[in-house]
Amino acid sequence: MKIKNILDELRFADENVQMICVAPSADLRSRIYVVGQVLENILGVVLGKREPHLREKTVGTFREELKTFGSQFEENDFLMESMHQINEEIYEVRYYKLTHIRQEGGEVVLYSEIGELQELREIHQEPECK
Repeated sequence: MKIKNILDELRFADENVQMICVAPSADLRSRIYVVGQVLENILGVVLGKREPHLREKTVGTFREELKTFGSQFEENDFLMESMHQINEEIYEVRYYKLTHIRQEGGEVVLYSEIGELQELREIHQEPECK
């Protein structure tokens, strides 16, 4: 989904409604940790459990954060980034493309129905602790 379409979809949504992200193919359901560039010149949301006070994104906050990136991103796809711990040393960063938005159960839900973009998957090793 393009950023201009996201803003269009959310223009009439209640700005106080909480947001959540869902990728059914990965059994992923998460609040938004941060909005920003998840890959070079590609905007998205980082999902996760860090910083609980930052994760309570409302539609109003989300819209305002998206608008700060300007028109150069309007035609870009919007991604969801999620970290998956494989073991104590290795983790993967996985990406999901936003396909549509729904209002469900008092929340606005960002959906990725097409599954992980496996060609973008990153594998990282934790730095050694001394």
